[in-house]
Amino acid sequence: MDPARYEVRLNGRLSERARSAFCRMDVRSVPAQTIMFGELSEPAELHDLLALCNAMGLQVVSLQRLPDC
Repeated sequence: MDPARYEVRLNGRLSERARSAFCRMDVRSVPAQTIMFGELSEPAELHDLLALCNAMGLQVVSLQRLPDC
């Protein structure tokens, strides 16, 4: 599978400690939400990212694959 870029929106703002769990992602805070952008090279990486969000009690608002540049 070719790498694909994803955007994940979460409710709330992540602490620096929580952000460090997503070291492969670009994490940005916007009012009332956190947006993570990153490239994932296989479906298992997307599954692992969502499992980590779930394990941390984070509410995923949206997930979208970004268009290729």
